[in-house]
Amino acid sequence: METPTLTRDAWLTQALTVLKAQGHGALKAQPLAKSLNVTRGSFYHHFDSLQAFHAAVLDHWSRTSSGQLIQTIRAMADPREALETLLQQTFRSGEALERAIRAWSTVAPPVAEAVARVDQDRIGLAEALLIQCGVNAPEAKPRARLLYWAAIGRLMMPFPDQSTLSPAEISALANLMASHPS
Repeated sequence: METPTLTRDAWLTQALTVLKAQGHGALKAQPLAKSLNVTRGSFYHHFDSLQAFHAAVLDHWSRTSSGQLIQTIRAMADPREALETLLQQTFRSGEALERAIRAWSTVAPPVAEAVARVDQDRIGLAEALLIQCGVNAPEAKPRARLLYWAAIGRLMMPFPDQSTLSPAEISALANLMASHPS
C-alpha cells in the first residue's frame, strides 16, 4: 500500500542512505521503492527518469553535505573563527557518503561534473575565508586547494576514521593557513 505522505525528499534521503551503504549500483527505482515500502509508481510520480533521479540525488547530496555548512560559515562575522569551524567540520566528518559519491564519479561523467562543481564551491569558500583573514589572493588559492585536497585525501585512506586530527591540531592548521607575512 502506498504511503500518501512519501515526499520527493524522502526518496532522496533514502537514496543517500542506500548510496552510502551499498554504492551507486543500488540507486534503482524498484529496490528503493521496496526499501521505502511503496510501489515503483511512487518513484515515477516524483522523477521523470532514472537520470533525473540521479541528478536530484546529487543536488540533495550537495545541499545536505555542504550547503548548510556553507551558509553557516558565510554568516559568521570572524573569518578566522569561520575558517576554523569549516576545517573542524571538514576534517572530522563525511567518510562513507563522500567516498561513495566519489566512487560513483569515477564511472559516471555527469556525477563527476556535479562533484567538481561542489568541490569548486568548497574550495572557493576556503579561499574567500583565507583572503578575509589577510592572506593575499595568489597565496589563498593554493592554500585553499591544499586544505581541501588534504581533507578529501583523508577520506580516501583505507581507515579514514583512524586518520584524524585532534581539534587542537585542526586549530593549529587553521592558524597556520590563515597566517600571512607582515
